[in-house]
Amino acid sequence: MKTIPFLLLLLVCIKISGNVQAQSAQFSGVVLDSTNNSPVVGAYVAVSRNVPDAKPEYVTTDINGKFIVTGLAKQVSYLIKVTYLSYKDMSRIVTLTDDVQDLGKFQLTEAVANLREVKVVGQVTAMEQKGDTTQFNAAAFKTNPDATTEDLIQKMPGITVTNGTVTAHGETVNRVLVDGKPFFGDDAALTLKSLPAEIVDKIEVFDKLSDQAQFTGFDDGNAQKTINIVTKADRKMGQFGKVFAGYGLDNRYQAGGNISFFKGNQRISVIGLSNNINMQNFSSQDLLGLTGSSGGGGRGGRGGFQGGGASNNFLVGNQSGITGTNSFGLNYANKFGEKVDVSGSYFFNRTGNTNAQRTQQESFLAGGLSNQFYNENSNTASTNANHRINFRVEYNIDKSNSLIITPRLSFQDNSSNSLTAGLTTLGNGSKLNSAENSKSNKTNGYNFSNDILFRHSFAKKGRTLSFNLNTQINDRNGTGKLYSNNIYYDSIVTPGALMRGDTLDQQSYTSSRGNTVGGNLIYTEPISNTGQLQFNYGLTLSNSNSEKETYNMSFDGNTYSDLDTLLSNNFDNRYITNRAGVGYRYRKNNWSANVGLDLQNTGLYSQQLAPNNTKVDQSFTNVLPNVMLTYRSRSGTQFRTFFRSSTNQPSISQLQNVIDNSNPLSLTAGNPDLKQEYRNMFNVRYSLAGANRPYNFNAMVFLTQTNNAIVNSTFIAQEPTELPNGIVLERGAKLTRPVNVDGSWNARSFLTYGKPVAPLKLNLNLTTGFNYVRAPGLINEISNFSNTYALSQGLVVSSNISDKLDFTVSYSGNYNIVRNTIQPNLDNNYYTQGITGRVNWIFGKGFVFQTDINNQTYRGLGEGYNQSFTLWNASVGKKFLKNNAGELKLTVFDILKQNNSISTNVTETYIQNISNRVLTQYAMLTFTYTLRNFGKMPVQENNRRQFDRGDGDFQRGGGGMGRERAF
Repeated sequence: MKTIPFLLLLLVCIKISGNVQAQSAQFSGVVLDSTNNSPVVGAYVAVSRNVPDAKPEYVTTDINGKFIVTGLAKQVSYLIKVTYLSYKDMSRIVTLTDDVQDLGKFQLTEAVANLREVKVVGQVTAMEQKGDTTQFNAAAFKTNPDATTEDLIQKMPGITVTNGTVTAHGETVNRVLVDGKPFFGDDAALTLKSLPAEIVDKIEVFDKLSDQAQFTGFDDGNAQKTINIVTKADRKMGQFGKVFAGYGLDNRYQAGGNISFFKGNQRISVIGLSNNINMQNFSSQDLLGLTGSSGGGGRGGRGGFQGGGASNNFLVGNQSGITGTNSFGLNYANKFGEKVDVSGSYFFNRTGNTNAQRTQQESFLAGGLSNQFYNENSNTASTNANHRINFRVEYNIDKSNSLIITPRLSFQDNSSNSLTAGLTTLGNGSKLNSAENSKSNKTNGYNFSNDILFRHSFAKKGRTLSFNLNTQINDRNGTGKLYSNNIYYDSIVTPGALMRGDTLDQQSYTSSRGNTVGGNLIYTEPISNTGQLQFNYGLTLSNSNSEKETYNMSFDGNTYSDLDTLLSNNFDNRYITNRAGVGYRYRKNNWSANVGLDLQNTGLYSQQLAPNNTKVDQSFTNVLPNVMLTYRSRSGTQFRTFFRSSTNQPSISQLQNVIDNSNPLSLTAGNPDLKQEYRNMFNVRYSLAGANRPYNFNAMVFLTQTNNAIVNSTFIAQEPTELPNGIVLERGAKLTRPVNVDGSWNARSFLTYGKPVAPLKLNLNLTTGFNYVRAPGLINEISNFSNTYALSQGLVVSSNISDKLDFTVSYSGNYNIVRNTIQPNLDNNYYTQGITGRVNWIFGKGFVFQTDINNQTYRGLGEGYNQSFTLWNASVGKKFLKNNAGELKLTVFDILKQNNSISTNVTETYIQNISNRVLTQYAMLTFTYTLRNFGKMPVQENNRRQFDRGDGDFQRGGGGMGRERAF
């Protein structure tokens, strides 16, 4: 109830600020291609008072061709000039008579001049803020002719790509669109690697709302950080891409390529890759969506010796060790008439991975008990194959109705084998236990989901109705074998003396099935020129079942027929969620605000069918408030803050009370008594960008507080202990299971500053961050809170000299301070640093020199892990054939023979260091052929009206892409 006075105060503030801004007016319009009424994306709109020598302000059109100009005066005449490459300029003089004025269509006619003639209209700014969208102009960042879009965006302020993960302004990029359409599903890294930089006109970074939220204009909390690649007008017709093949020492090889066929709205792209040099291009879709929600697994993100979880069965993305990859992909997008827009992709991946891993872990016990040390060496080999199919159909039935259907289907097969040796000791060196085991697993499964969204706009502006239906089905089956020799020592009477041993020889069968059906109905109603109400109701039904049968080898040693009831389980789980709420949306001039309140009831019913029949029947009722306030100025200043409450349900793997003994020294189990998490999230963003500023600045603060957080509880036996299910936990062995604990906090802040240094022809980017994590955990039933303070600093200097010389120098440093409430032995300070340099130089008659150097430094990680190493790669090549389409290149990898892979995990109960196998020095000769064949767009006679998707402005009845724009 404490949120109610805050909401009322916020509304008063909004009203006051609205009165202050009452003298400000705005107009909007849409820029279209006159031949086919398609939107012109990224066109420049210059706006100035219709008087001599008036200084213009620039805005650009969004994905739908729309532009909005704010902060104007009424009863004043303005000159509007629209320009875009390969189109004739268009001018219009208008007088602003209303607070909000729609100027309608601006239809551009294609220019007759040669497309190679580029018209420069003013100075191109490197970065602009357009509403909630940060827009980068590719022309302001020089790259070499062979650069990919990934190379291009890494020059842009606040965008980084690390190990296949793309981040923008401190947040992970989940989607990459090409001219507003999906490209290879949600695989951001794959899209950026597949498109050459030369076809890019602009890069847009924004938070993409869900399709339903885009239509209503009310943020539902499901926004994803998204990059939209706007292609050049003269690159929308033709074929482009490259193919390559190389072979080197130690039988290292690589081959692949990508070719795209663009013909207006029709786009077909084909990619392929085969190599054994760790080139990996996967996404989270490879995990089949079967690993459940976060919170109950290992905190360090590395499975290590624990093993056995669902994520380990399907872990394929950016694996440690050495990976060989074979992949193929096909992407298709087209627009049929003015009503049907389709896009889809198929992607196949097959990987083979080998790894040798060394783990050192120190566990700290409270109450004066001696620390335990665990050392493990493992060798693993795994093979994973998956198929992914994504499709999207958007049908604009008429001006008032639209239908979006988005099905997704994926299949996966995974097999793995491992040999592991582990030893647990005390601080004095005496042995507690040891194990040598051999494991093999084979798992296969599929995941299908489908979203159907119907949207309707009534005749009254701002009155809308939308309904979303979501279905999901997943299935997984697996077989595993475990052979383990375990030894337990006497560390009390005769330290180091053999106490007893046992041998496990088991085979297990696992299966899990789940299906979910959910619907969400939203109705919006305008109540004034600036206000709009939303009413929503949602119902979700989820059903899942998980089974595990474990058999011991029979006495005759021939078959696995002895059912081990202590390691077997059959578990059903059902959720029923009802959610209803009301929201209010305010928009006037440069201000907007959303205030909402939802009431949610969740019923959880769980039943263990075997080996015992037990039931859990719980009900949770929550009040979920949300508040958002946004200010955007025409000059490029943006401020946004929001508060939102949400819940997170435990997964079936976290609820299933069955022991996983993949490592007999470290058992894991679920907890059927888990409650749902309740999260409060608060976010503040501030940005400065625009044509009148020689710099850009972004700041973000993100805070999450969680009640009933799902965390790990670890019990380490000090003497042989019989668990409630009858299993004996030997001395020194441990059992980990998820529990609910209050007091979890996570705070992140991130600053970026970017500025071109014109005299030196350089781009300078600075990043600074501070993170704070308060992580609760239990060890032997004693609570401990780990407080981690992390300071980060980054610097990137990239060249903007020419397309012949391209270089980048970067620095990133992270200093971590870990403090614990009851276990000071866990306190630690450690520092990691990375310095990278990259050069790509084209000189003489097509000669190419490329090199990259990466130095990594680690301090404070423990003996054997405090080190510094440098990875240096270099290549020389020669371009030939017509237009330099061919290139022959010799590359040497790891010239200094120092490649290494180490990591550390510091949690509330232990410190863990891990090292992995890496690729060593090799040389390779590679041939690459680049295809560039661009033509002029054909003239199309099509006068049918395009469905007005709008921008979410309730005065126009909602919109399609409709992410929040300046207004």
